Amino acid sequence: MNDPAPQPSTMPKRQAAFREDFRGRIARFYSGPLHVLMIFGIGIAVIWYSAQQLNHPRWYAWLIVPVVFLVANLFEWWIHRFVMHRPIKGFNNFFMAIYTRHTLAHHQFFTDHEPTVDSNRDFRIVFFPPYALVTFILMAIPPTWILISVGLPNIGWILMMTSVFLYLNYEFFHYSCHVKDDRLARRIPFINTIRRHHIAHHDVHIMMEKNFNLTYPFADWLFGTSDLNRGILGHLFNGNSTSHVKQKQRKIIGATDDPQAGVARTETSTS
Repeated sequence: MNDPAPQPSTMPKRQAAFREDFRGRIARFYSGPLHVLMIFGIGIAVIWYSAQQLNHPRWYAWLIVPVVFLVANLFEWWIHRFVMHRPIKGFNNFFMAIYTRHTLAHHQFFTDHEPTVDSNRDFRIVFFPPYALVTFILMAIPPTWILISVGLPNIGWILMMTSVFLYLNYEFFHYSCHVKDDRLARRIPFINTIRRHHIAHHDVHIMMEKNFNLTYPFADWLFGTSDLNRGILGHLFNGNSTSHVKQKQRKIIGATDDPQAGVARTETSTS
């Protein structure tokens, strides 16, 4: 894919204007495939290295996997709801940068009207920068080190492997939500569920309140922030169905479709 395809006629003028402005700010040397290769290259390398450290782990060592899954799912929900969608000042603008990139950029570039990429240069607004993965690896090092130090090295290395795998899972599922050709994504369990779940989240009227999970909508079900009226299994295997979507009580944020409102803010980094 080279040049972006023509914008669909259903795309709001504001979104189209933002996309044009954002793409104009992406560095010329940026490569979408290289961006993805760096993320998955780093992640797979860490998983491979961690796997080499395992020494005939007993069955109970693998029980750390569902524990890490649960913690990661809750953390994914929490950071999406309370950091990525909330302006938090201070901390040298660290959290504001996350909010700006996500709410003020990602959610203008992708809406429920047009949620898909047009070219691999759009990967810049889909995938996190590679240093985000490095940050999560650093966060996983202390519990890994503690487990190794207390004589549970296999559990420690499995924790590291699972943490990194779930991050890559997040990135892959997120891309699957925004890929243009959904003929395959619509047919794969879990992926089709999260694609519908996440595209609904890009509805500006509910994005601050609903559908914060981006892998498996467990925490959204648990905390009542899902747009579905189903049980946990119904959430996980909902697929593309909209028959269980709760009746929306729209809280109009803005009704104007002004192209000038879609100009990227100067503090949004696109390099």
